Amino acid sequence: MDLFNFLVMLIAFTGAGVTIIWTIVAAIGRLKRIGGMTGQNQLTAEEVDAIRAWLAEQDHTDVRVEQLEERLDFMERVLGRSREQQLGNPSEK
Repeated sequence: MDLFNFLVMLIAFTGAGVTIIWTIVAAIGRLKRIGGMTGQNQLTAEEVDAIRAWLAEQDHTDVRVEQLEERLDFMERVLGRSREQQLGNPSEK
């Protein structure tokens, strides 16, 4: 192996090694910064309870909306039947 090929391989491997090490160090730094911030952004127990109560209220509201939709569908069917009967039998008016 001549000197030129040796230097090219040495530079290539050194560059790859430095790149890998730099990437690992940068990732560790990011993880440390993210780990330090999570403590500040966590919700308190009261906030979690408030969110749970709000979600339960939303579930209750969803159930009420479903019940109202069923009632509305029923009334539409009843009104539709009565209109059909009135249109079908004009002599009953």
